[in-house]
Amino acid sequence: MANSKKNQRSITRNPEQHAFAIAQAVDTAWQKANNSGRRDVPLSVAATLALVGQRDPNGPDLGDQFRALTADEFAEISRQIWTQLVNARPDLTHLVYPLMQWLFTDPEPALRQAARSTAEAALDAGQLQLTGTDARYDADLLGIVLTLLKSRTAVGANAQVYTPNSIASILAHLNTPEEHTSVQDPAVGSGGLFRAAAEAMREKGRDPTTVTWAGCDIDELAIAACAVNSILWGLGTRMLLYVGDTLAEGDWTTRAHQQRAEILRVAEAVRRDKQMIAAVRMAQHLTELVTDDMPEQERPAPE
Repeated sequence: MANSKKNQRSITRNPEQHAFAIAQAVDTAWQKANNSGRRDVPLSVAATLALVGQRDPNGPDLGDQFRALTADEFAEISRQIWTQLVNARPDLTHLVYPLMQWLFTDPEPALRQAARSTAEAALDAGQLQLTGTDARYDADLLGIVLTLLKSRTAVGANAQVYTPNSIASILAHLNTPEEHTSVQDPAVGSGGLFRAAAEAMREKGRDPTTVTWAGCDIDELAIAACAVNSILWGLGTRMLLYVGDTLAEGDWTTRAHQQRAEILRVAEAVRRDKQMIAAVRMAQHLTELVTDDMPEQERPAPE
């Protein structure tokens, strides 16, 4: 009941304030459960929960279902969620890999337990009431989580700077993108300016999925968060993201195009291989059915 009341209160919050509360809960729970200094796992937990939502308001409470999971079960469900994402959006595979890698490398029990504890803290702070509803369009939860996690160790030029929604919104409304154009951000972070631009476009009756969103950042976790955010914010499939230093790599958009094309080529090859394997197995199955019905003297001799 306490969790339910807490979640009901969070629904009425300003989305950005709500996102900060969730991020603080994630950061606190992770630091309490694990002192390794890793940022990928807690950010991955928040991203995993962000990729699901209470689609049926009359169905079982999704938060309660997650809370009932053991650490191993939560890890398995998380693997399934990321696998579905990669199958649906192979173009994002190399971008989100830093967030899913730990789940596919047989994480030790202590790490799985820390991840589950962090997920419970996010749920108790009402994450599904933010990222599982239309309120997700009004906040950059992953960007705030990453900022809090990085602020403990970041120094100098590598420090993560979160752009407040109010500032991003002003910039977006001053120069709202037209449809079928390209928007570039050479220091994209988790994509906060993209979110604001898409919001401004919708307010003016424009479709943000027609835009090519091109962003670069030196932090691979920021780019991974941006890739996930592109799904949460409905930015479409024209995402062109790159991990690199724009000061040192002036042609980063070309490199981003090349990476995207290569990952799609590999994904298509894997898809064809799967189809071929499925066809061979079906042929073997049919052959077995046919030979089983044949008289023994008519069956083909083994080689």
